[in-house]
Amino acid sequence: MTTTATRTTTPTRVTARPVARRDPAAARALTADERSGARLAGVSLVLVTLVSLPAAGLLGSATAAGAETTRLVLGLAFLVVAVLDVVAAWGLHVMLRRRATPASTAQLVSRSGYAVLLAGAAAVLAWPGGAGTTGFERDWEVALVVFGLHLVIAGIALWRSRLVPRAVAAATALAGFAYLADALLTRATETSAAAVLVPLMLGELVLMGWLLLASRTAARSSGNR
Repeated sequence: MTTTATRTTTPTRVTARPVARRDPAAARALTADERSGARLAGVSLVLVTLVSLPAAGLLGSATAAGAETTRLVLGLAFLVVAVLDVVAAWGLHVMLRRRATPASTAQLVSRSGYAVLLAGAAAVLAWPGGAGTTGFERDWEVALVVFGLHLVIAGIALWRSRLVPRAVAAATALAGFAYLADALLTRATETSAAAVLVPLMLGELVLMGWLLLASRTAARSSGNR
């Protein structure tokens, strides 16, 4: 007599592991170095705005004969702006280099190139007996083409880094396209479209506000830990 043993198999339960979702807030968390870069860039852009706007507004008063002192002061002011532009680009590079290295380097190089051109134009303005405001405005117009290219590259770097809201990155790039469009229209028609494109050109101010806010918010949250 043969006895058949019945084997009972207990089913194995397979527990599926939850798929980790990427937290957008965590992706945008700034490290200490990135926070320092954001603060440096934001403060530099504030100083660029505070110095360049009054200086540009006073260019008209520097065209008169005997205004050598005014031209000298304005030339020095734009030299300061050129230095601050390099500092702002370096701050952005410190913030972006770990997450968007090629684009971050490109924005640093392009803004430094703009700063060199602006410094050259400022020297023309300040030099006694030079081309004065006419030469400065001519050279600055060329420099602004490089500046527009820089903003487009900076917008790409900001977008790829995922550190900033997409709207901020897009506003920065649109500002660059606005500068480029104005330069092309001015050369083609000898009529500036800056008055129409001003809303788009303000994109860098949006970036400046975000940099200051992000650096303060990050510093406050790290201090509360």
